[in-house]
Amino acid sequence: MKRHGMQRIWSISWVILSVLAWSGPAVAETQSEHVDWGRWSFDWEVRDNTGLALRNVKYADELILNKASMPVVRVKYVKEMVWWNPFTWFGSRADSGRCGPFQDRLRWQDLVPIVNCGDQKVCMESSTQNNVKWLELGIYARIGEYHLYQAWHLSDAGELRPVLHSRGLSCNTNHDHHPYWRFDFDINGNGMDQVFVHEDGGADRGWGPGWRKYTNERNDVKIHAQDKAWLVRDQLNGHGVWILPGTGYVPLKDDGERDKFADFDVAIRRANASEDVPWTFGARGQLGYDEDNQGVQEQDVVFWYVAHLPHMAALGPTKWLTLGPILRVQR
Repeated sequence: MKRHGMQRIWSISWVILSVLAWSGPAVAETQSEHVDWGRWSFDWEVRDNTGLALRNVKYADELILNKASMPVVRVKYVKEMVWWNPFTWFGSRADSGRCGPFQDRLRWQDLVPIVNCGDQKVCMESSTQNNVKWLELGIYARIGEYHLYQAWHLSDAGELRPVLHSRGLSCNTNHDHHPYWRFDFDINGNGMDQVFVHEDGGADRGWGPGWRKYTNERNDVKIHAQDKAWLVRDQLNGHGVWILPGTGYVPLKDDGERDKFADFDVAIRRANASEDVPWTFGARGQLGYDEDNQGVQEQDVVFWYVAHLPHMAALGPTKWLTLGPILRVQR
């Protein structure tokens, strides 16, 4: 019903194999554009420090997302330099391994033209994998020592895969990258979204075995043993989108495990225009916007997905690591 029979797409996007060479500045480009491809229709944009975002996303002529973006990648090193501990002040950052935490937010000025894509800052390429047509839309950013390639993969069969590729070391010590994807759902465009979670072996709470409906804003976590997955759907026609934890891209096996620095995997919020802004919680701050514990039943809903990318320093600064969830249209 959920991800049985799911195939992994390519482990590393073709684009990042050629982004390390840059021959010079590219011709000025727009920062937004409309795209019609297969059954998909959407607008892409790069603005407001939220990376490459998609707006007005339709599949088979039906609206599913008002906006999809990646407002921040929070980075936590094993060793930190903190003001209240003098023992962390001394030694160079590279030698001591003390740095961070960081809040990486992708901006237009951080983008590097992509070689083998016409030196474009936003690259769009189509391909066929296992007889399924795919569109890849991506940007390549440099922030300090980090190389970040953020992409969206859309399949003609109705999958949308947000992907983050990352490499680089600010300090020669282990750390974790925590990308935060924000999905502002508006299925069928009528503001009657519902959010469910399904857990294998779960009780019947009135929606069938294993199904549970969220009534108010809350954070939640993955439970692999229960094959936990989420469904956002329109109350009127039953159409929706599954949000499935990623199956991982080699050498990673999944979307990682939460920790004290980023201690949840998903968050359900009621949509509010005042919250569609650049990340406001800093490098150390957890996601907020739930202080009023608003109801989310039959409302416009924002669904946050947080992944946890472990980067072992022993892998070095040139090894690309990749992860991201899977969104699957349900009709």
